[in-house]
Amino acid sequence: MGICPGTKRWLTMMDNTANLQHYASPYYDPIKAHEYYMKNRELKERRSVTKLSDEGKKVWSYTKNEIKAEKKTKVEAEQEKKKQKTEEVRSNAKAMRERISSRLKELNEALSQRSSQKKKTIDERKKSDLDEIGAETEKKKQRVEAKKESEIEKLMSVPIPDGLSKEEKSKRVAERNEKIAKLRSDAKSEKEKLSNRSNSDKENVRNTATNRKQRVTEDTKAERTDNSSNASAERQQVSNDLKTAVAAAREAYKAAKESIDSTYEEIYQREFDRIAAEMPKVSKRKKSSKKSTKKK
Repeated sequence: MGICPGTKRWLTMMDNTANLQHYASPYYDPIKAHEYYMKNRELKERRSVTKLSDEGKKVWSYTKNEIKAEKKTKVEAEQEKKKQKTEEVRSNAKAMRERISSRLKELNEALSQRSSQKKKTIDERKKSDLDEIGAETEKKKQRVEAKKESEIEKLMSVPIPDGLSKEEKSKRVAERNEKIAKLRSDAKSEKEKLSNRSNSDKENVRNTATNRKQRVTEDTKAERTDNSSNASAERQQVSNDLKTAVAAAREAYKAAKESIDSTYEEIYQREFDRIAAEMPKVSKRKKSSKKSTKKK
């Protein structure tokens, strides 16, 4: 008695189900595997699926896809880790550059304030020195003037005798006037010397103040240059550190990716070998035909 086609298909399905029960893997779900296989029948395999039975091909196709999905998740996690690390170091570098610029600005502002204060102090000292020179010169002139007036007064206080002749009397007056004129001339000359010395001293004070202010300007400029140079060096160091950190993150991702590739290559091969062992392709044996011997 023959078996009806429906019963035959049911027995075949039961046999396949029995075969699938031998293959247990976290990457394999028999129901989903069948659905996946039906959608992806034509696949280019790196591993030869000719070794597998038809059901084994279905199992391998689905299993491989599950492994690939898991691997992709881990690779994406490493990519995200690299991205976050890169963004972090770049953000830190940006903040560091901003701090360097802010500190440079503060240093230069403080430098400008110190420079202004130094110049103000120099100007105040100059004014004080000029006032002092002027006041001291004026006192000396007053003493010269007072001495002159005193000497003149002394000369004028000496009376000319009345018993002298008109000619002698005139002579005595002329001599006294000559002495007074000399006193006045000497006093004038002395005061001119004092004025000239005062002007010279004041000019020295002004020149000294100008030179001091010029040195302050030059020192301030040199310090600004040093500040800018130091800031530039710090920025370059930040840039170098950023490049190193980004390269390190890139290398870390590369190493992690290679490790994942290696690990999952082993998983691919292990799962494929298991499926190949449990669901090999059954070779059909050819029936050997016996040649009939003819009787001579």
